[in-house]
Amino acid sequence: MTILGRHAATDTPPAQAGPGIASATEHDPDPQVLTDTDVAALLDDGVDDGVEFVRIGGIKIRTARAWRELNAAAQATGWQGRRARRLLRREQRLRKASIERVVDYGGFDRPIPMSGSRGFSGRGGGRMRSVARIPEWRATTTQAGGGFWPFSIGASAPMLGTPLGSHAITGADCGFDPIVWFDAGGLINAPITFVLALNGFGKSSLVRRMATGIMAQNHTCLFMGDTKSEYADLTGFVDGQHIGLSYSRGTVNPLAAGGLGSVIGRLQAAARTADDVDPPLAWDPNRRAELQALIVGVGEQVRARQVQMINGLLQLVRSSPIEDFEETLIRVALDQLYDPAVGGFTYDHPPILSDLYAAIDGSDERLWPKVGADDREQYRLITRKLRQSLNSLIDGNFGRVFNAHTSHPIDIDAPAICVDVSGIDESDGKLLAAVLMVCWSDGFGAVEAAHTLADADLAPKRNFLIVMDELWRVLGAGAGMVDRVNALTRLNRTIGTALIMITHTMKDLGAFDSAADVNNAQGFIERAPAKIIGPVGPDEIRRLKAVTKFTATEERWLTSLASTPPPSPATIRKIKQGQRQKPTGLGCFLLKYGTSDEQIGMPFRTTFTPTEERRGVHNTNTRWSSGAQGGQKTNASAGQGHRP
Repeated sequence: MTILGRHAATDTPPAQAGPGIASATEHDPDPQVLTDTDVAALLDDGVDDGVEFVRIGGIKIRTARAWRELNAAAQATGWQGRRARRLLRREQRLRKASIERVVDYGGFDRPIPMSGSRGFSGRGGGRMRSVARIPEWRATTTQAGGGFWPFSIGASAPMLGTPLGSHAITGADCGFDPIVWFDAGGLINAPITFVLALNGFGKSSLVRRMATGIMAQNHTCLFMGDTKSEYADLTGFVDGQHIGLSYSRGTVNPLAAGGLGSVIGRLQAAARTADDVDPPLAWDPNRRAELQALIVGVGEQVRARQVQMINGLLQLVRSSPIEDFEETLIRVALDQLYDPAVGGFTYDHPPILSDLYAAIDGSDERLWPKVGADDREQYRLITRKLRQSLNSLIDGNFGRVFNAHTSHPIDIDAPAICVDVSGIDESDGKLLAAVLMVCWSDGFGAVEAAHTLADADLAPKRNFLIVMDELWRVLGAGAGMVDRVNALTRLNRTIGTALIMITHTMKDLGAFDSAADVNNAQGFIERAPAKIIGPVGPDEIRRLKAVTKFTATEERWLTSLASTPPPSPATIRKIKQGQRQKPTGLGCFLLKYGTSDEQIGMPFRTTFTPTEERRGVHNTNTRWSSGAQGGQKTNASAGQGHRP
């Protein structure tokens, strides 16, 4: 092995040399990694004593003799020793660089300019005397994201809560549900979610996925007033309680004690158990007093709900508020019906509307002072309008649904409760509003019943999810519905209940005659800390900007999902083959959460498991399916966990 390209220390760069330090020979086919010892031995080979420097790989380094002299000088003291040690360290770096360079270029000694902190030195290097400072700016990713940050639609996809699908940009798994995000350190300040998108893009399917995850966490889902029967199949598959209400199927008693009244018997049984302890109350002296206080409190809540329900139904029938003395008369009449010496009704055997009408129509002398009457004729005159309104609830379509005992009482231990009102015709708005009102009262009664049992240590603590799909139908069902939803959005944290509201456009929140109702309804989306926006048009984006902010990329993404391209020849062939085509933005949503206007949204695409697809719980187009397919789905839905 020989060293080619050795030159004295001159300014003239050497020409390209032949194979050198790292090249292979016919006796040594593999190139070897060289060390300082190898370099020193090669430098001693045929070098004149007067030469101090040679170039190897374009780098000027000392010969072996000069290297030994420098090492000896580094042992001295004083400024000369310090200078020699500094040169020795520089020489070590140069030797290492020369070995790497020759090895990198296959054993050829090539003249290459040296690179330093100010550029390349030597001929053709372009070394700079000073390096200009690059301008710097500090800004949020929202402000500077267009030019410097590639992920302008959200940089993270938190996997927390129910798995919803994959991030639309990064493909990472995404998770969300209002209960987990509210419990997890306050990611959202209230467990309320507002879902908004055009028809047919999977809003209900997304909510069913969230509801499934919430039920898997041992919470209870309430679909109180399912106007399109979209949650009946899911309720049946999880062995929940499905209750159908229509003109000829199912009845509900507005005067029933409901789930809240059903816990009174369990509280009374627990109080009797406290007396059976030997000696009595030995285990907790205050236990029986606490249970008795709960029994009295629950009884008062049941009576207040009964009066409120009758008042709401009368107001709905009249389309005007009831008088204050009429409310008092209803309360006193109910007290008489529950008096063992008069009516003899109990919470287990409550009265119905006909019994209430009979008590008021009976003209009992004890009722005259409640309406300011001095005799029977005056009482009959004052209560005429009230008796007429009660008659309208007893007869006709209202009577078919309300003037009977509840056919299917709510089971507060069920994982899901679906009250299906799809059998009521859309044109009968007053009846639909009345049914929704009674259903909500029963639903919240069941929630309070579960909390009461938990407070009495008779059941574990639970949270609930209430789903209000087709919010436009609920709000427009009748007078007072906006106020009831408004109260729910303000008090849901207190009663341990999460809320999901679903609609198509913000116009649904402003289609009311009353300005107060419009303001209250538009406040629903403002108070929802989690907003899930699906494919919408540009006009809807402009309306949404009043309650949240969007980046330009988010706007383009949402509006592009709502557009439908013209069918291509390949698409037409698939349609002719019977393959139903899916919209471009099907299952795509943008989650905007938090109260900060600078918060970037999380775009995601909902995906379903094979079990969900096989069960067909997300298929809301069964009316468009073929007869055989529709029959199969109906049969599968009818036999899976539906309770009578």
